[in-house]
Amino acid sequence: MVGALGMSWIGLRDHAGGVFSPKGLGRANRQPFDLNAVMPRGTLMMEFSSDPRGGAQTLLSYGSTHPWAAGLKITLCAEGTLRLDHWQGQQRRSYSLQTDLLTVKPSVTLTYTWDAPLRRGVLALEVGEGALVFAELSNPLPISMRDGLRLMSDERHCAVNSNAAFVAIANEVLPIGVLPTLGGQTMLETPKGKIAVSDLRAGQMIVTATGETAQVRWCGSALLPARGRFAPVTLRAPYFGLRHDIEVAPDQRLRLTGTEVEYLFGTDVIAVRAGHLIDESSAKATPCGLTHRYWQVLLDRAAPMEIAGLTVEGLDITGVQIDPSLRKHSTIAALPAELIPSRPAHQVPLLQSYETLTLRKLSAA
Repeated sequence: MVGALGMSWIGLRDHAGGVFSPKGLGRANRQPFDLNAVMPRGTLMMEFSSDPRGGAQTLLSYGSTHPWAAGLKITLCAEGTLRLDHWQGQQRRSYSLQTDLLTVKPSVTLTYTWDAPLRRGVLALEVGEGALVFAELSNPLPISMRDGLRLMSDERHCAVNSNAAFVAIANEVLPIGVLPTLGGQTMLETPKGKIAVSDLRAGQMIVTATGETAQVRWCGSALLPARGRFAPVTLRAPYFGLRHDIEVAPDQRLRLTGTEVEYLFGTDVIAVRAGHLIDESSAKATPCGLTHRYWQVLLDRAAPMEIAGLTVEGLDITGVQIDPSLRKHSTIAALPAELIPSRPAHQVPLLQSYETLTLRKLSAA
């Protein structure tokens, strides 16, 4: 099965400013649009750093009285409760999500989705290390085009926490949990030769990092805001054993070996996030537009892949295997249950950012 999340991101706001385009980010709006129209389905995403030491954090605060009362407020309380309040005229919705964000976390992704026709939504928080908590919501309100425009580009009506890397809005529901992280031109080895991940199809075989073959159960893509944890990274050859440069998302997990790994961590293999390797020499931020499309692969068993000489991990569905209720909200929601691998992946130790920095320094010495 090939999955391409066909959503359109229509708004993006970061420290440089905001933009709102109902036709899709990067597309010109040659015709006026109806400010009173509503988005029956959508996603609001925000990446921020949490710091409970100063008490409650107001992550986003939007309010307007013209032409009618409307507002959206997202607050992270000091005890770790996330609150979302949304109102339109006399209608009001309040949701809460209990989290463990009681210490400083440098990267947290909030995802709020609504599907008004189906009267359901999701509120989720994912911490940079991969921990995910979510709640299913009943009867969320849709967001109007006017409110979307103001959320993204009107500082008079909408204040965003200075610790936020970005806020983005889409006109479709985005899955929660792990998302694709490989550039579309990433070349994978198959028994019949190399193939770009964007051309790969379910049922095909690929050669894993150990030289064995594995079947592709799912291969799909997602268009994501090219900011924060989704801003593309170029890993440069010949570093990390690469034969040529490759492009990945900062969350892409790489497996590294060597004497430095054994000396520092007492194991022969560790995993690191690509974003923690950025040093403008071996790994650097890639110039990009407002959005970027990534791909990923789910194999019939947990086996790493080799890309240009570097060992990388595929789609990690551990969360779905542990909590089956996550599956219907995940990237692989449409994949038949019998095709989902039942055995959890072998967990290779994942380094924290400071540990990755220590490894980089020792490797460069």
